[in-house]
Amino acid sequence: MTELANLLGLSIYDPVFWMPLACMAAFSLLVLMGAILDGFDLGVALLLPFAGEHRNRMMGLLGPWRNINEFWLLLGIVFFMAIFPKAWAFIFTVLYWPMIMIALGVMLRNIAYEFRLRSSGGWRHVWTTMFFVGALCMVLGQGWVLGKFAVNFQEEPGYDFFALFIALCVVALYALLGALWLVMRLSASQGSLQTMAIKWARRTVRLGAAGLFAVMAALGFSNTGIFYKWALFDTLGMVLPGWLLILSLFVLIEILLRHAHKNDWLGRLPFILLLLVIVLAVAGFAYSYFPFLVYDELSLWDSIDSVATLRLLVWGMAFVLPVMLVYFGWVYGDMFDKLR
Repeated sequence: MTELANLLGLSIYDPVFWMPLACMAAFSLLVLMGAILDGFDLGVALLLPFAGEHRNRMMGLLGPWRNINEFWLLLGIVFFMAIFPKAWAFIFTVLYWPMIMIALGVMLRNIAYEFRLRSSGGWRHVWTTMFFVGALCMVLGQGWVLGKFAVNFQEEPGYDFFALFIALCVVALYALLGALWLVMRLSASQGSLQTMAIKWARRTVRLGAAGLFAVMAALGFSNTGIFYKWALFDTLGMVLPGWLLILSLFVLIEILLRHAHKNDWLGRLPFILLLLVIVLAVAGFAYSYFPFLVYDELSLWDSIDSVATLRLLVWGMAFVLPVMLVYFGWVYGDMFDKLR
């Protein structure tokens, strides 16, 4: 950090140096929380077309957290816009259509869920289908954004197809997260839904793993600086074990799914391992891109607009973030428990 501060002509104690770092750390936490806490919601929604008679039960399982899950996406976008307006202006221009797709998905999900609660008969099936379509739009949009970041916003057809492949794999990864959450919440004595969730998880785990490693490959081969950063002797000893750990966790998840119906802990462990994979993936992506928000174009410090605004946001974050984490810890406290 000292060397980076010297390159910028700043001191590590200078607020202009450490405030963007603190804000980026908070934003990374919001991304991680959104991927997990809204992720299982999206994953369950993606599985609805295959659930048959279990659709109503799956929708009911989401009830305690349904409205609050999308808070993370809204907060993350507003937070990023306020802290790094120059980076947001560039990213929104390049990723206009994926952002529109995500916004459309949010609108469809909220409308469908609320109208479904107030309808019956055939209309309930219509709103359930719309809820699935909204979730699919959101996940494809997020996967498209991730794919474009991975290929550094390059526009050639090959890069666009690769970004689309990553988007499809992100759909599988969210479906895997939703399926593993169902496996964890249910028990074999509660009917066939857990058995179906285990089958869904086993069908999506390999495609989800392929997508995650495709993102890693795209980061390295599309960005020479990131490949060089990984290949340094000092960092290769950290990067290579990280990849092997992620691969091992996916393999372990697939093995454990064969025994997940036997007891509560075996049913809970695959979900916990996938959470660890998501944490490692977010950390690896942040490490690879650092200190840039738009690789080779805009760093954290190039993206800020006003130091006064940044200082106000940092003080607000220091007050709000601990309260928010305690509150959401209470709200999501029983998310990992078995359904009684």
